[in-house]
Amino acid sequence: MKIDKLIIYGFGRHENRTIDVNPHMSLFYGPNEAGKTTIQQFIIQTLFGYPARNQAKIRYEPKSGGKYGGQIHLVDEKFGRVIIERVKGKSAGDVTVFFEDGSRGGEAELKMLLRDYDRAAFESVFSFSIHELQGLERMTEEELSRTLLASGTTGIDAITKMESHLEKDMGLLFKKNGRNPVMNLLIEELRGIERELKDYRSETELYSPYLKRIHEIENRLDDMTEEEKQITHYMRSAEKQLQSLPLLEKAARLEQELKELEGINFPTDGSRRMERLQDRISETVAKIEYTENELGLLGDFKTALEETEELEQLLGRESEWHQLQMLYRQKKDETIKLLDDQDRLVNLVGMAEEDALQSDVSLTHEEQLISYIQQLDMEDEERRFTARQQSEEKSVMANVQKQLDLLLDHRPTDSERQEARQWPETSMRLAEAKVAKRLEKSAGSNTLGIWLLVLGALGILLGLMQGNYTVASLAFLAGAAGVWTIMKNGKSTKSEGGYEKLLQKYAGREAELEALVQRVNEYDRKFKEAKAQLAASTEKLETLVQSTSGQPAKRAYEQFLRQLRIDPRSSRAMVLDLFEKLREIQAIHSRLGRLEQDTVILADKVDHWLKQAETVSGRSLTSESLYAELRNEFAVRQKQQAENLKREEKQKELQAESKKLTVFLEQLKKDMQLLLEEAAAADAIEFYQFAEAMEKKEAFLQELAPIRSQLAVIGRIELPVDSTPDALTEFLSQQEAALTELKSERNRLLAELADKQQTTQKLLSNDEYEEKLQQFEEKKAEFADLAKHWAINKSITEAIKQTMNELKEKKLPSVIADAEAYFAKLTAHTYTGLEMNPAGFFEAIREDGMRFHIIELSQATKEQAYIALRLALAVSMQQSHPFPIVIDDAFVHFDRSRLQQMINLITELQENHQFIYFTCHETMQQVWPNAHVIHVANTERGVHS
Repeated sequence: MKIDKLIIYGFGRHENRTIDVNPHMSLFYGPNEAGKTTIQQFIIQTLFGYPARNQAKIRYEPKSGGKYGGQIHLVDEKFGRVIIERVKGKSAGDVTVFFEDGSRGGEAELKMLLRDYDRAAFESVFSFSIHELQGLERMTEEELSRTLLASGTTGIDAITKMESHLEKDMGLLFKKNGRNPVMNLLIEELRGIERELKDYRSETELYSPYLKRIHEIENRLDDMTEEEKQITHYMRSAEKQLQSLPLLEKAARLEQELKELEGINFPTDGSRRMERLQDRISETVAKIEYTENELGLLGDFKTALEETEELEQLLGRESEWHQLQMLYRQKKDETIKLLDDQDRLVNLVGMAEEDALQSDVSLTHEEQLISYIQQLDMEDEERRFTARQQSEEKSVMANVQKQLDLLLDHRPTDSERQEARQWPETSMRLAEAKVAKRLEKSAGSNTLGIWLLVLGALGILLGLMQGNYTVASLAFLAGAAGVWTIMKNGKSTKSEGGYEKLLQKYAGREAELEALVQRVNEYDRKFKEAKAQLAASTEKLETLVQSTSGQPAKRAYEQFLRQLRIDPRSSRAMVLDLFEKLREIQAIHSRLGRLEQDTVILADKVDHWLKQAETVSGRSLTSESLYAELRNEFAVRQKQQAENLKREEKQKELQAESKKLTVFLEQLKKDMQLLLEEAAAADAIEFYQFAEAMEKKEAFLQELAPIRSQLAVIGRIELPVDSTPDALTEFLSQQEAALTELKSERNRLLAELADKQQTTQKLLSNDEYEEKLQQFEEKKAEFADLAKHWAINKSITEAIKQTMNELKEKKLPSVIADAEAYFAKLTAHTYTGLEMNPAGFFEAIREDGMRFHIIELSQATKEQAYIALRLALAVSMQQSHPFPIVIDDAFVHFDRSRLQQMINLITELQENHQFIYFTCHETMQQVWPNAHVIHVANTERGVHS
């Protein structure tokens, strides 16, 4: 398994970084605080999970926020290319494993990929730092041997740490002759508590006799309670017997009175019935008299109902009246508003009202007005355009005049103009003079002519001989040219004297004179063009001035406004608005005419309505309070009619009531006679005598009833004495004396019981014994738990010792063999062996055979032995756990020679193992030239060597 790439999303100070890792050797270099340890922890925590928040280890969460976590790209012989991604989630983070075939996994697949190794196991074998090597110097020989043993045996580090921890724990629990261990202190404390319990037990011997006496007293008190209940019962019975003697005497007297009244028979509730009938007869007679009086007061009358139908109809049309009134007011209000609007608009247009009303504001005139305005706008636009053209033409004329003035300032002189006119002829003569001069120079040379003559003669002969007439013709021409040349050269070519003067005057001035001719011609052309342009501009300006004279559209527009009675000086923007205002004035005037007609009609209707109401109500009315007065009149008439109806109904009711009362009075008299007959009385006086006798009988019965009830409650009483007052009084005195004696005995026994109970309760309520006993049991239980814990630790330490012995015998020899070879290479064969003596201590064997305990070696040599054992163990686990080896600056104590030996060994091993080395020493880059150096301080996203 080799790390191929690190992708850090956010971890500590690193964020969005990609680091390519060499499959053999990668050296992470950076100064202090550059983040080397952060990258090392990123590798370990991404593989094995983030530490919990309550642990002492750092989680390296980004301080500035952002995504937390990253990826490690691995190449594994068994699983191929694998990506492990761990991000923030649960405590250890959410991990996802991406396999080469596209499948994904989680913690279970990661555990399988890491061969069931956890962080502690990985750090004990494949990861070590300078801190572990620095600790070797402070170790004893036994601790150093244990550390080396742990370095050479997988898992032994944790076992040895556990053994040391357990032995320390056992020493704190118990020592054979110790005083301070917890169990030794508990033993002494248990012995003291046991002595105190013996003292408490001796005080409890009095408890049993006291408890027996308490039971005897309680039994006697129970017996006395029963005796007291019996005496109390006898006393209550005697008292009841004394109370019942007067009741018996009174009951006998009442029964004698009742015997004397046995012959009287009176109707049930007769007196009340008689009184009620008499009251109702009197009441009925009074009602009959009252009814007759009321009928007399009503007297005779006729119901006179005035006609109210028309008034009611008018009241039913009240909403129409209000609508008529509202419509009338609306018309008047609208008239006032329209008059105000008309005055406002007339004032706005600034015209007399009559002129505004007579003005023709038809659509035809509106279209004409718009047309005149458009024509006037076009005319104004044309005038502005013509003015702009005039301005432009004047500007053009000014520019042309400036050009003319400039041309006149630089015009050619008369002599220059004459030379320019003569130059064409003079230039031809100058050319002839130059040719003549050249011919004079070549007149003495006839060589060319002779050669041409000879060549022509030879060509003619050759052509005639061969029959080639073309060649002969050409040769003839060449010969003729040669003859002409000879003849020409023979003539006199002496030039005339005029040529010499011409050459002297104009030779070398050809360019100057050509420029002069061109300048004169250019001046003439520009002057002619400027004059023509000036004449054209003058003519165009005169045309434009003539075109601006006269404004027909404006005159027609102003004439039309006068016809409309609008001031022609009004702005065009306001004319259309004035036209609309005139139209509004005329519309308002028309509306006012219609409103005036409607108002007259509505006023007639209101007057008609008011006259009709006055006729119906019979009095003068106003339009403002018309219906209020009509409703009052209608209410008065309705009230009068209702009163008449009520009087008539009341008369009928009184007559009916009088008849009913008369019949009821006859019935009451019949009921009274029947009641007298039932009581066998001749008249009411005798009836009340019988009633009085009956009341006495009922009073005796009522008085006798509670006496009988009391006697029934008392019941039949049986006492061991006679039922005479004297005997009962004597019996009560005897029972009271017996009860007093029992109370005295009870008080004495209660005092004794209280004393005994207080003593026993004191013994029972003394919690010190119970507390001591409970404390003794708790200490015993605590001692048992500690003893059990000590025994378990003892068993574990024995098992650890046995395991370490087995590891020393089986696995350690093969690892030590490789470690000896590595140790020899690292020490340049100064030491050739590394063995464990029978006492369990490591020894180094020098090349001369001398043996040294590890503690006797120098710090660097001890570190070399430790590293040799670590590397040997990692190499031995290559097949089962092919992890990369992570080293954090472990070689700082080595000199240059030892460092080179260390580098040579790692270079040899890196063919099969991946090494990742973290350092802050710049010299490591120089002494390790083949290493893949990664600069941690690089702040770019991708970090490369």
